[in-house]
Amino acid sequence: MADDGLFPVLDLTDLDGIELTESVVSATKWTYVIDYRNRRAVFDDAGHPTKTRTYPEYLVQTALKILNTERFRYVLYGSEVGVERSEWSGWEDVEIKRDIEEALMAHAEILRAEVRSMERVGHEMFLSIYLIGVAGNAELEEVIGI
Repeated sequence: MADDGLFPVLDLTDLDGIELTESVVSATKWTYVIDYRNRRAVFDDAGHPTKTRTYPEYLVQTALKILNTERFRYVLYGSEVGVERSEWSGWEDVEIKRDIEEALMAHAEILRAEVRSMERVGHEMFLSIYLIGVAGNAELEEVIGI
């Protein structure tokens, strides 16, 4: 067998210079905008992925990611990210509300999440959620499938 081995040798001496997301000032955080209803990224007129422009937009996109992620399904996210949406159809509304609020508040940027209203219509859930973040607040009104 070759002496190179299966994996390349990496120079990680500059690793200390990489800024971790936890060290970024909350008010300046951003994420890409995702259209969760159509399950695709949002692009600008030039064809570039759209980024959130304000902290409230960041909070809403973060909350939407959590609400649209099935908990325990993706190893990448670990057990802290997501809701147990596949179970909601058999749950009482109070259990769903608790699942949503706990999942949202597990994120480091969300200090408090309050489900203000929740209405089931067929296989959809109409949600109104108030989010209190580290650097601002946001309201989220969304329809998600259950």
